[in-house]
Amino acid sequence: MEDNIVELINDEGKVEKLVIEATFHVDDVQYAVLHEVDSDEGMIYSLDETDDGEIILNIIDDEEELKEVIEIYEGIADELI
Repeated sequence: MEDNIVELINDEGKVEKLVIEATFHVDDVQYAVLHEVDSDEGMIYSLDETDDGEIILNIIDDEEELKEVIEIYEGIADELI
């Protein structure tokens, strides 16, 4: 499998393949922009790492945080992708 593709299990228990378009930090939080393999529409998640090194993708529920992160990503996207 390619390094920039991850498989996630959605709410319905189905496996989804997502492309990691970019990762970046804002303050001390790491974010990732992912999109479905056949789509250009991106989704932004915050990332956490467990003690055993597993990466956890978190949906951003705070609308202000999401708006800020989108604005920052749009400003740096050309450098990241």
